[in-house]
Amino acid sequence: MPKWDTPMASYTLDNGAEIHREAPTTFFLPPATERENLRSGDLVKLIFRIVLDADPEVHVERMWVRVTEVRLETYVGLLDNDPYCTREIRSGMRVEFHADHVIQIYEPRH
Repeated sequence: MPKWDTPMASYTLDNGAEIHREAPTTFFLPPATERENLRSGDLVKLIFRIVLDADPEVHVERMWVRVTEVRLETYVGLLDNDPYCTREIRSGMRVEFHADHVIQIYEPRH
């Protein structure tokens, strides 16, 4: 599971595919073919599980990430918004993730 640490905060990403398998009628995902064929510039939503050093509570936030690099088995992107729970994790931060972490793909309205 991807993980990131700062002196005051860390996060992991939830596996959306696993959540969907556990609750297929209430937790919807884009088709695997779409999640596995993202392109640079795509905007995707991931579930971040954030732990703050001074707080025993786990904060869960769904945030957008813009894909910047497509690798063989993973993606790299930049966080496109800020979480509510900390200033340690900010927009523009690099995020590595897998297609199974993607819970939504932004599709602009025409």
